[in-house]
Amino acid sequence: MKAATIFHLALGLIIIPFLVSGLALTPQQAQAQDSGYLEPSGKYSREELAQMLAPIALYPDALLAQVLMASTYPIEVIEADRWVRMYPELQGEALDAVLLDKNWDTSVKAICHFPSILALMSERITETTNLGNAFLAQEAEVMNMVQELRAQAYAQGNLTTTSQQQVIVEKETIIIVPADPRVIYVPYYDPFYIYGPWWYPAYPPYYWGPPGVSLGFGISYWPGYYFSFAFGNWCYFDWHRHYIYIVVHERPRFVRHDRWLAKTGPWQHAPSHRRGVAYRDKSTARKYGQSPPRSREIGHDTRGFPEYRQQDLDQRSDDRTVIDRDKRGDDRTRIDRDHQERERVERSRKSLEQTDRNRQGKQRIERDRQEQQRVERPRKALEQTDRDRQGKQRIESGRQEQQRVERPRKALEQTDRDRQGKQRIESGRQEQQRVETDRKMRQRTDQGKGPQEQVERRQQQGSRDTIFNRVEYGRKERQASERGRTSRKGLDDDSRDRGRSGGDEKGDRDDRDRSRR
Repeated sequence: MKAATIFHLALGLIIIPFLVSGLALTPQQAQAQDSGYLEPSGKYSREELAQMLAPIALYPDALLAQVLMASTYPIEVIEADRWVRMYPELQGEALDAVLLDKNWDTSVKAICHFPSILALMSERITETTNLGNAFLAQEAEVMNMVQELRAQAYAQGNLTTTSQQQVIVEKETIIIVPADPRVIYVPYYDPFYIYGPWWYPAYPPYYWGPPGVSLGFGISYWPGYYFSFAFGNWCYFDWHRHYIYIVVHERPRFVRHDRWLAKTGPWQHAPSHRRGVAYRDKSTARKYGQSPPRSREIGHDTRGFPEYRQQDLDQRSDDRTVIDRDKRGDDRTRIDRDHQERERVERSRKSLEQTDRNRQGKQRIERDRQEQQRVERPRKALEQTDRDRQGKQRIESGRQEQQRVERPRKALEQTDRDRQGKQRIESGRQEQQRVETDRKMRQRTDQGKGPQEQVERRQQQGSRDTIFNRVEYGRKERQASERGRTSRKGLDDDSRDRGRSGGDEKGDRDDRDRSRR
């Protein structure tokens, strides 16, 4: 036997066992080799968790919860970022109105209100995907690491209450809330400084902030994002139980009722929004109903150098043609869908613009009305003042006219009263003169008569012998003391005379009177 033949036989004996062992490889073993899933023990380490959570651990709780939930849907994050870049003018209520028709997860829609954060998550999709995988597989560890990082920043004196946010410490839990529930400020900072000396040199922390910005020593903030409602009131962290709690009754404005959750409780990942992205480990994949990818079939046609027949080549060519045609159809469908989406967004934008124009028109009309009222108010006040002044003038003119008319009348009445007074005075004076004349005539008449006749005349007239009569007839009035003594003496004499005789008292009284005179 030739040496060459012996060499070939020996070489064949050596190669055949390896070929047999390769062909005897079971399909399950091949599948395990081809599968990209990690075993359940392949979790993220503390160093890796600190590395990926360092740039977002100091976010307000409401925003941090949205970022963690949205990171589990990387495809939708990319779609949302591209869509937001196409329509940067949509903000606030206009953005909410358009987001209603989007079939994205609620957390992704919420991040659309923060375009800078959405752009960072999309540009660094690998970091975002790792963050989402860690949150799905190690939710409690992720939340504990957030608290550890916050505690480090708080101990360094770099996490404090500011005008943008409030830092609340409850036992061992640090909660960060906005100073104003309607304004969210997103912080960015240098993780190497804010947490003190970094304790994992082999895992340097990520940085999520504006590119090309020279960071100072402390926390800086993006411009505040204003909301007409309290952002994130539909979910919050339950730090003690290590999950995010969803409140069904606080449905966000950008989610329809029929697409919202059925009941309140811990947040549940929605595999339908994962869009086919493979989970990192087998346990997470089984938890959310995703089976490991099946490996290619193992057979003699897939190993070595199979002989292809012309029929197989033709069949493969036809299949390639069908695939290319389907791909072109898919591209055309995608283009049409994008075109329809642009048209729908454009209609929504025009509708919102029309609504804004109508609102602005109403505001202009209201402002014009208020301006007119502001101008009319002083004019009406002046007119009212003029009317009041004219009314007062009319009243004053009427009063003056009445006084002018009343003055002659009052003058005539006063003249009449004066004339009547004068007449009464004159009548009194004349009456007094007449009485005086009569008195004088009586005096002259009485002077020619005797005392007895005067007394009889006075008795006939029924007059009393008063001091005036005595003065009138020429008799002088005595002093009061003399009149009293004389009167008492006269009374005593009268009593004695009446006691002595019962004669004529009248004659005696007349005699006494004459004797007194």
